Amino acid sequence: MSVKVLIVDDSTFYRKRLREMFDTDPGIQVIGEAHNGQAAVDLTRSLRPDVITMDVEMPVMGGIEAVKKIMEVCPTPVLMFSSLTEEGARETFEALSYGAADFLPKDFSGIARRKSQVVEEICSKVKALGTSSLYRRGITAARPRPLNSESSVRPDRPAAAAEPERSAFRRVPAAPLPQAASPASRPADTAIRREAPVSAPAAPVSRGQRALEKMSRVESRLEALINRKKAELNALNNLRISQETRNAHLQHIKSFAPEGSTDYQILAIGSSTGGPNALQAIITALPGTIPFPVVIAQHMTGLFTRSFAERLNNLAEVTVKEAENGEQLKPGCVYIAPGGQQITITARSARNFRISVIESPPEVYYRPSVDILMGSLSRCSNIRVLAIILTGMGQDGKMGCKLLREKGSEIWAQDEFTSVIYGMPRAVAGLASRILPLQDIAREIIKTIKK
Repeated sequence: MSVKVLIVDDSTFYRKRLREMFDTDPGIQVIGEAHNGQAAVDLTRSLRPDVITMDVEMPVMGGIEAVKKIMEVCPTPVLMFSSLTEEGARETFEALSYGAADFLPKDFSGIARRKSQVVEEICSKVKALGTSSLYRRGITAARPRPLNSESSVRPDRPAAAAEPERSAFRRVPAAPLPQAASPASRPADTAIRREAPVSAPAAPVSRGQRALEKMSRVESRLEALINRKKAELNALNNLRISQETRNAHLQHIKSFAPEGSTDYQILAIGSSTGGPNALQAIITALPGTIPFPVVIAQHMTGLFTRSFAERLNNLAEVTVKEAENGEQLKPGCVYIAPGGQQITITARSARNFRISVIESPPEVYYRPSVDILMGSLSRCSNIRVLAIILTGMGQDGKMGCKLLREKGSEIWAQDEFTSVIYGMPRAVAGLASRILPLQDIAREIIKTIKK
């Protein structure tokens, strides 16, 4: 079955180019186009695409507002296209915080120079998102939002006060929600059990009256079902949490962190599609006193990693920065590999790490590469690494994690249920000692710290 795509862009030229790209792949079917965000919301309701490609800047309603609306009315994987500017990067991360699944730079010159590679990358992302088990189960992606935003929602927040440690992830039945406007269109056996035959009444009752009574009971059940589903979606998509409640929850997570040492000397994380939101959920829950450095390889363009590091630094207790060549790693600091380049780590001693930023070899597809980061750590003597592989396409990180495992380090992987794309975590599942849902990873990292 083809992945159904809705293209959203105010540029006729760019919509045409995207359609041409998708037409080259028999696994993708373009079912509609929209020239602004409001049209995108309306078409999402009526067409129910599997994936939406979304421009950021558009008239009537921009891409960010459109993402917010779509996640409220019909959660769907959204692939953002953003300009290669600092402002474009900030807008992209805002869209991701509201539920967009991934992004690509809107680089017209790149398409002209590397058309076959670009087409393959875009089509692969679209097909991966369109078959994402997270969305196919009817679950919106994790949407960590700025802590100072009135409408912000962290992915590890509860859906109700009675469940203080539950995630905002909620299992929603895979069957489509009933539509109030056309209840007759829904098969009776998917939501409402067929009525048992009505036994003969003691007093004579007309056939019409019995039919009306039966219809009334069915309508009552249907209304109750619709209200329950609306409540579930409201809890999932429209949850509003005060700053005070959020801080109390973060303090609860961080209460697991004692002062002292740990078996691990460094934490290394690899991620790709869906990674920015997953990383934000983890990094913003870590205490500033964490006694080891954290190094991250997230598949991302250069300018975007700098903006991403600045965003996380504003939200987290730990210090977050884009890695620089030659700097010594410090406990309580998070270093993000610069996009378009590679990073390697060398160790002079068990707690004396130095980072090298190098130009990527042309034959290496991922820049930065998780395999290169993890492989360099495997060559460091007498250290124990905690390596975590998060959501993402492909198998980047598998070979590096294998080398680390052989040297006695520990591998964790994000579970399928909370992964936007389960490719990278699945690739290392056989090497992993633990497979964890996203909302538990930060707490489990903290619990590894020994007194």
